[in-house]
Amino acid sequence: AGSTNTHWWSRVERRMAWFASLALLGALHVAALAFPVLSHLALCLRRHKDLRRRYGAWAVVTGPTSGMGRSTALELARRGMNLVLVGRNPAKLRDISAAISKAAPAVQTKTVVLDLSLVSTAQGEKLTLR
Repeated sequence: AGSTNTHWWSRVERRMAWFASLALLGALHVAALAFPVLSHLALCLRRHKDLRRRYGAWAVVTGPTSGMGRSTALELARRGMNLVLVGRNPAKLRDISAAISKAAPAVQTKTVVLDLSLVSTAQGEKLTLR
């Protein structure tokens, strides 16, 4: 009778070990899935920094007439930063400057017409000496 109880108990211990191992594996898997979600949530819920106090009142944005440059310029304006907009096309620079003035009337903008790809060329040197 004693060996039967021991045999029965060892089977229970093995099953408990398997259960504990699988539970631990499941918990690690859930943690691995939850970490990116929680870190993204924390990023979304954190307060935005006061950019003017940290970096100064003015920011330079290159390529503000389209794409990421435009989005960056509009977001910085929304956060109250004054902007120096650097681009190649004067008409497009006027358009984005007007859009910023409409979206954030307190924000000042200055435009600089400059093709930065020419800066390291002889033509660019002439432009920067003006």
